[in-house]
Amino acid sequence: MHQNKFFRNRNWLFTEFPELLPPDTGGMLMAEQEQGLQSVNREKHNYKDTYPGHHAAFRILEVGCGAGNSVFPIINTIRGSKAFLYCCDFSSRAIELIQKHPDYDPAVCHAFVRDICDATSPFPFPPESLDIILVVFVLSAIHPARAQAVVRGLAGLLKQGGMVLFRDYGRYDLSQLRFKKGQCLSENFYSRQDGTCVYFFTKDEVHDLFSAAGLEELQNLEDRRLQVNRGKKILMHRVWMQSKYRKPEK
Repeated sequence: MHQNKFFRNRNWLFTEFPELLPPDTGGMLMAEQEQGLQSVNREKHNYKDTYPGHHAAFRILEVGCGAGNSVFPIINTIRGSKAFLYCCDFSSRAIELIQKHPDYDPAVCHAFVRDICDATSPFPFPPESLDIILVVFVLSAIHPARAQAVVRGLAGLLKQGGMVLFRDYGRYDLSQLRFKKGQCLSENFYSRQDGTCVYFFTKDEVHDLFSAAGLEELQNLEDRRLQVNRGKKILMHRVWMQSKYRKPEK
């Protein structure tokens, strides 16, 4: 609806999630090791020899990328490194906007349409091939009854030692308190005027979602901030959840 002009670019990503920065050469897998793991995964999952980003030593996936407000800060940071970014959204229009952006570069990024609630639709890369999955203000838009299956599916895409970086709305955020009567679909799950939905999480709910998917908790914070709206001269109480979960190494 708003093209790519509704949200600002998320330049704060690397402050909150420094794990997105590609490791230096010393911290990467040796090329021979990486190629060996790719070969095992391709044989195990019947993937073709090449796929977008198959050459990379560090792979990131952003789910629910929208019009690219996280995508382009990441592209501009990883360009020239051994990293590769995948990004997907269930809106074909959003993916079209990303692909037409002047900073989009197929050499470092592959944008594709994908509904992460659809477990039957394949990804353009093998399972167990990602280092980082970025999930920012995405799970809140999914019906709570479907969230666990989505998280399990994402966990299956991670390498051993790979991480999920999560940020979303927390319980009693200002935006939850502003909803009017009739907008509540179920407990803590609401419908916005534009037809999208939003759920508001607690720390325990986030912990249970990711732990049930077999991931280890590294961080699970409730980020409470008092923001000032200078135009309206009011204080706004914001609540976000910020978490990091890792796939254990066997």
